[in-house]
Amino acid sequence: MLVWEPGARLVFQWRASNFAPGEITEVDVRFEPAFGGTRVVLEHRGWDAIRMDHPVRHGQDGPATLATMGRWWGDLVTRYRRHAARPRPA
Repeated sequence: MLVWEPGARLVFQWRASNFAPGEITEVDVRFEPAFGGTRVVLEHRGWDAIRMDHPVRHGQDGPATLATMGRWWGDLVTRYRRHAARPRPA
C-alpha cells in the first residue's frame, strides 16, 4: 500500500501475474461524497511503461488496453457495491 487515507483515498501497486520484475502499475482509488452515498473514482496508471507487445495487453493497442482494464475494474467495483448492499444477517 502506497497511500491510505481512511474514507478518502487508497493507492497501491498492481501487477499482473505475468509481469516481470520491475513491471508495475499503480491504482489510485478515491472516495468522494455523493448524493445518497459515496462515489468511487478509480485511476489505474502506469500502462505507458508496459511494452506494447506484453501478453497482458492481449494484442491490443494502448487505448484498447485501457478500455479493457476500465471494464474489468468497473465490473469488479460493481460486484463489491452489490456485495456491500446485501442485507446482513442479524
